[in-house]
Amino acid sequence: MRKFPLFTLVALTLLFSSLSFAQSAAAGGPKARVHRGHPALAPASGSPVATVAQFLRQRGANAATAASVNSSAQYRSAKGLVHLRLQQTVGGLRVANTYAKAAIDSQGSLVHLIENFAPVTGAGLKPATATERQALRAALANLHPDASQDPAIAGRQGNTTVFAKSSFFHAAPTVERVAIADDSGSLQSGFLVVTWTERKNQLHHTLVSGAGQVVSVESRTNTESGNYKIFPKDPVTTPQTIRAGQPGWLFSGQQNSTNIAGNNVKAYLDALENNLPDRGGRIIFDGNFITDASLDQTPSTSTNREVAVQNLFYLNNVIHDALNTYGFTEGAGNFQETNFSGQGLGSDSVNAEAQDGGGTDNANFATPSDGSNPRMQMYLWTGKGSHQVAVNSPTQAIYRAQGAEWGAALTPTGITGDVVLVNDGTGTTTDGCEAVTNNLSGKIALVDRGSCDFVVKAANAQAAGATAIIVANNRGDSIITMGGSDRSVRIGGVFISQTDGATLRSLSAPNATARLTDPAPLQRDGDLDSDIVWHEYGHGLTWRMIGGMSGSMSGSIGEGMADVLAIVINDEDRVAEYSTDDPVGLRRAPYTNYPFTYKSVANAEVHDGGEVYAAIGWQLYTNYKNARGSKLTKHDVLSDMVDGMNFTPSRPTFEQMRDGILTTVEANNPARECLVWQAFAKYGVGQGAKATVTTTPRSTNVTIVESFALPSQCQ
Repeated sequence: MRKFPLFTLVALTLLFSSLSFAQSAAAGGPKARVHRGHPALAPASGSPVATVAQFLRQRGANAATAASVNSSAQYRSAKGLVHLRLQQTVGGLRVANTYAKAAIDSQGSLVHLIENFAPVTGAGLKPATATERQALRAALANLHPDASQDPAIAGRQGNTTVFAKSSFFHAAPTVERVAIADDSGSLQSGFLVVTWTERKNQLHHTLVSGAGQVVSVESRTNTESGNYKIFPKDPVTTPQTIRAGQPGWLFSGQQNSTNIAGNNVKAYLDALENNLPDRGGRIIFDGNFITDASLDQTPSTSTNREVAVQNLFYLNNVIHDALNTYGFTEGAGNFQETNFSGQGLGSDSVNAEAQDGGGTDNANFATPSDGSNPRMQMYLWTGKGSHQVAVNSPTQAIYRAQGAEWGAALTPTGITGDVVLVNDGTGTTTDGCEAVTNNLSGKIALVDRGSCDFVVKAANAQAAGATAIIVANNRGDSIITMGGSDRSVRIGGVFISQTDGATLRSLSAPNATARLTDPAPLQRDGDLDSDIVWHEYGHGLTWRMIGGMSGSMSGSIGEGMADVLAIVINDEDRVAEYSTDDPVGLRRAPYTNYPFTYKSVANAEVHDGGEVYAAIGWQLYTNYKNARGSKLTKHDVLSDMVDGMNFTPSRPTFEQMRDGILTTVEANNPARECLVWQAFAKYGVGQGAKATVTTTPRSTNVTIVESFALPSQCQ
């Protein structure tokens, strides 16, 4: 179905002297160049690195640029290619934000290359005038201005200065002298500052110029043998059951029921939020972690805390092993204490913190470089129904509700009054987005969701005299916490389902009380929800295999691919229904026939933008399953998506993710090519689609040209 031989070079390579960058070199490095196909280049004598350097010279790089290339890692994939990770070194310094990913076939020929190396001139590096201490101070002032931290130098390792670790930091801050490509393309000496906080798990890589000015900031935190009694998906979908672990999961010797360690993950209770295993638990000698859950009790009971840790340990191991078969191997930078193949770096199993006391209704995953332990923080989730609407007359009923982040906090006594449907003077509209025309003095306003922010509705109701506001969903029976901020809004508000809203509207002159639920609904534990655990692990996958995943565009891909892991493995088109206590789950809509397309990703919040990429992944999985005569499974689609990351540049766009997957299917399973095109084109990432990311130290702008077109061979 291809129109060209697999290893025909796509004509998009440019001479180094005429490159135009779509983003600031200082902020994200030079723009990546993708060389697909066979460059008709026989192996160079010496090494694969020499082969890459020879190819760069053929494409216009000068001798100094080619000589700056050196290997950082390599591994052989299950598909038979040797994948190289290369870096650029000039004047003894690593060039920040430059890299290469090369694929070498069994004959030693270069068949694919992604690189963004900066041109090296004979002018040498402009020296730095600032010191490492000044660079660290600049980074801390930018990231944590309220924290009084000025650590002393603790030691030096080559170009890296290590500073003293205080209780503020999860790991000792480091400052590495690096070379930085500035906006003109010339190289200067500067600094890469790495800080990782103990609280909130915030891991940042900050580039600081040689003059001591912050150039860019990259956040690397994105806001799982024995027997284990676990919930395979979540407590609503699957009952707790005993599952056997796999060899190598569990370290030998005694363990603790709330602190379980193995080669792939160390899972422990961190309810005290000190990022260390909490004291307590029971000694486990036989490798059996089979505590029964008591879901009618709070997650903070001793037994439920044991369940949280054993569940989190099991789920981390399951996704580790699954991803290993899909291509996230030791050589590709996966998470293990000991690497048995001799490829990649060890000492980087996941530190997974169960019931972390640092937050609620969320989770996060910080991904350091290969050889350092990532950290997963799992939180408890607020049970739905934190508030209520109690109907007093003409009938009696209680509707579950969620509160608002703005306005007065409601008490268990609450606000009582007659409920009046608003009229905002725009015909039959009842969304309260314009000035309210009916008198709400002393009443509780009832409005419909939609058309404007919640705080606008509340402000309009307040101006008409309302004492509180009830917002009814217009998109189904999910209930949400209403966000927004407006200090002028003083009245409290609650959000109810569409069905309850319709019932309330149908009553004649209803009187009701909007109040806080007392006692509060039981919290739900994200450690028991595989969607949440596997989503967080997915961030580690993309950071390690692709590279930079920060910013609006790449951040959206990271969030979306994290959802893809959960929805494909669990074979369900929605995420975190258990944790959110919501049949629709955490996202705006189920992923089957998802309503948004690529254009909505432009400058979107990363979770919203990520939903589009997850919808593409779900459609690709659907296409694979439904292909004529297909016996394709989730293993096939995830293997293609993960292997495609080997051919995807750092900080990718959606079309670059698509092209990476196409590269692997064209080489190994060409019959799947159109299945990939159809999934991406359905959501606007078809032939001709293009995103442009323009980044400066102060701002990022994304523009998207959407296309639903298929290539001729797929029409």
